[in-house]
Amino acid sequence: MTVLANTYKISNFVYVQTITSMNELQAITQKLNFLPITYKKMVVRQLTFGILAAIVLGFIFTIHTGLSLLAGIMPVVLGVIVASPIATKKNKDNAGSIVINALKAEAVKIFLVLGLLWLEFKFYTELVPIALVVGLIVAALISGMAISDMDKIKIDNKE
Repeated sequence: MTVLANTYKISNFVYVQTITSMNELQAITQKLNFLPITYKKMVVRQLTFGILAAIVLGFIFTIHTGLSLLAGIMPVVLGVIVASPIATKKNKDNAGSIVINALKAEAVKIFLVLGLLWLEFKFYTELVPIALVVGLIVAALISGMAISDMDKIKIDNKE
């Protein structure tokens, strides 16, 4: 009987934690209202995957492996959050200004990612480089998937 009671307590705890996590994700998405919906979904997916993978890697290997994976994902996430308002600035229906804003946003994102990676390598002495690289790759893949979803958007050509 105690095994069933303990199992019920554990499953109830997991359920409560899952509901709490879902509420936290909703709070995060509310704070990201300045981002377009595609970027918002991408950031939430990157953070969700990063946190879950960091927990799994922390249990399988060491806590530093999980933190290193997060250290790989976070510069990309922060780069998207900082650069997307620059890329989505109001344009004057001028193709040149659209391209210039996109290039400015990409330059800001690249320099931010490089700066954060430099800080991580400089100050985090227990960094696991392969986990950091995997985090960067996964964050880039999730970004690519979000961009490929934009191809499904239908555009009406009004002449």
